Amino acid sequence: MRLAFAVILLGFAGCTTVTPTGPALQPAAHGDFHHDTLALTWQPGFCSAGSGCLPDQPRTPLIGLHGLWASEPRSLEAQNVPVQEWWKRGCDVYGANDAPPVLDGAMQQSLSTVVPHLPHSLVTHEYNKHARCFGYQAGPFFAAANDLRLKFAQSAMGQWLAERAGLVVTHVDLLAFFDKVTSNTTLRALQLQCGKDQEGRVVLTQMWFTLRHDRLNDFPGASSYITAPENQDNCPAQFLLRKW
Repeated sequence: MRLAFAVILLGFAGCTTVTPTGPALQPAAHGDFHHDTLALTWQPGFCSAGSGCLPDQPRTPLIGLHGLWASEPRSLEAQNVPVQEWWKRGCDVYGANDAPPVLDGAMQQSLSTVVPHLPHSLVTHEYNKHARCFGYQAGPFFAAANDLRLKFAQSAMGQWLAERAGLVVTHVDLLAFFDKVTSNTTLRALQLQCGKDQEGRVVLTQMWFTLRHDRLNDFPGASSYITAPENQDNCPAQFLLRKW
């Protein structure tokens, strides 16, 4: 039933080529967390803000992948570990590990296309901070995260954003269209992140989706969302969807 629902939803969203690829990620350890956050980048904005991306950054996708972040395990909450420390350290709370993840050539190439190129490998950082301590194997973890990115990029919402690349949009219009095409009624299901580019313009840099861990395969449908416990949307009333 869930697969049929997802296929129907994606077809409605103009996304007929992408279907669920299997069960949601299953953690082998510390699985007592509340939700996942899928962090997608608006790549031209992300790479124009702050110190930017490296010169070899591919300029093909508009929507890139930052990461897939499990919320703080309840066992750490019971030990009074502040959520801010979890946000800062992630899996390092259990012990640091800076080893790069083991990925085959095809996955490395795929991630190289969609993950921002920063001075220090974002792929390595994301795996060690947000995946390793849950026992996720690197290949399936990044395959699942990239599959979620692709579903959104090919959805009606992704198309809406792509059609407006280079234009100023309003916060209200973006979220209203998101709610309309996903049938979302969940508060703070999508939160936006903005920054300033080198010209001082306010640009969209990221989109954070708060997801039910057991409904990842339903994304971007309404049943995949859960209310974000914190308000972390920092975008103003209007901002630029920067283009490459």
